Amino acid sequence: MYKIMVVDDEALSRKTIVKMIDELGLQTDIIAEAKHGEEALQLIQINKPHIVVTDMNMPVMNGQQFLESLYRDFSEIRVIVISGYSQFEYLKAALTFQACEYVLKPVAVAELRGALTKAIEAVSEYSSRQQERKSSREMMKLRREDFLQHVANKRIANKFDIQSQAEELGLAPALSEDGYRVAVCVIRQFKEISRIKFHGNADLFMFCLENIMYELLPQEEHAWIYKSDDRFRLCLILPVTSFQKKRTEETLLAFHKAVHQTLGGDVAVGISPEFGGLEKLPEAYGAAIDAYEHNPFAGNGLTVRHAEAGERASGLELLASFDLKRLRQAFGSGKAKDMRGIMSDFVRKLGQHAEASIRGVHRELFKIRQAAMSEMNGIAAAEPALFEPQAVEAVLSPLELRSFLDRLASAAEDFSKNRDMPESVQIVRKIAQYMDEHYFEDIGLIDIATRHYMDPAYLSKLFKAVTDENFIEYLTRKRMEKACELLCSPERKVNEIAELVGYENQRYFSQVFKKFTGRTPSEYREAFGQL
Repeated sequence: MYKIMVVDDEALSRKTIVKMIDELGLQTDIIAEAKHGEEALQLIQINKPHIVVTDMNMPVMNGQQFLESLYRDFSEIRVIVISGYSQFEYLKAALTFQACEYVLKPVAVAELRGALTKAIEAVSEYSSRQQERKSSREMMKLRREDFLQHVANKRIANKFDIQSQAEELGLAPALSEDGYRVAVCVIRQFKEISRIKFHGNADLFMFCLENIMYELLPQEEHAWIYKSDDRFRLCLILPVTSFQKKRTEETLLAFHKAVHQTLGGDVAVGISPEFGGLEKLPEAYGAAIDAYEHNPFAGNGLTVRHAEAGERASGLELLASFDLKRLRQAFGSGKAKDMRGIMSDFVRKLGQHAEASIRGVHRELFKIRQAAMSEMNGIAAAEPALFEPQAVEAVLSPLELRSFLDRLASAAEDFSKNRDMPESVQIVRKIAQYMDEHYFEDIGLIDIATRHYMDPAYLSKLFKAVTDENFIEYLTRKRMEKACELLCSPERKVNEIAELVGYENQRYFSQVFKKFTGRTPSEYREAFGQL
């Protein structure tokens, strides 16, 4: 529907125009009426019409002044002038400020229909052009991020290739002799916020963080953003000409404030020394990571480390060799009580050392992880979410540390109990657990089978035998259960919920949901949303 505002100081005339527009049967909706230009400008801020139908001879702010304000501040709005006067200055104002049509009173139905049809076409054309520009900008942004990721991780290493692609993507200012710094920003509670506020969709959380940072970095200042390969670090390339230390700190403080207020997270940052030329980006990124890892593990609020002030890694050891030996024995025997006791001692000791860095704590966690892997052959394959390097690197707060160690102890206990379980059952349970955690992703039977070196047909039969559901039924049920949970809360729209549970097409999501529940998403929300 195209939203229309009618502006006329004569109530009878205004009501007549409103009635005529309603009776035309076009895809329009009268969303506001105003007595003069000043009132209309106030209502526009609230109602955001697509089309304004206005008189010219009005008090407070006349038609000419009103048209000028619309042209200057709301160029996306299309204007139809309806006036009882054919004075030259009115016509000139309508032409100067690009009104769609100038219609004389008394208004004929055919003339009004023609004027509105022309205005609707103009709005549609403008929206299409804006969408094309937006798509083009988004595509360029994605290409830049992809290129910077490749350069930072040495997948593009030839200097000539880097320079030519940087020129093509408009990144040349970063190659200036003045140089740049790289800042790596990490949200300490990344996994927890992803789970609670984005229902486990970390990519959606990162997209939100990117948008916040883009708001703070005007494009004309040639500061660029890309994500690290693990997709939980936000990396900035900051030209030193625009971002001296004070400006950099102000930007990071504003970013932390926005993140903390909207999502509740704390930001840890590492900043590299100055580098010149994008071919040096891998070194700059590495230096920023090194600086970031020197932030205190138990820090809160915004914590920032500069590589120039980076200290040597702390020699602090919270797990002595005797503790590790006891831990290996506990893992080997499957004694959960002993495991948890040693891990609790580790957390207690850490609480006594506020100076412990992120790197230092991660080093100790890797030792714990290695102890489990050495004594429980196969646990890493059974619990990939705990034993991938990124699982340790994502532990960035005492709360997350306790959670990680608790999950590790539980996994070790379960693994010990299930050692005698047939391997085929273990594989299916592991796959089901992965689907429980990644239901919103594009998961396919063939991809899962390939990952586990299995024949898809055999995996399909095995999955059905163990779970009493086939692969698609299990995945769909998980998605629909999560959708039902989300629909009981009024904060999110149906199209957002569809995306959160793994469906890009809202119509298809609604069809699947109705087949699963017997109701459309809207009907389900109406029936159960207030319970």
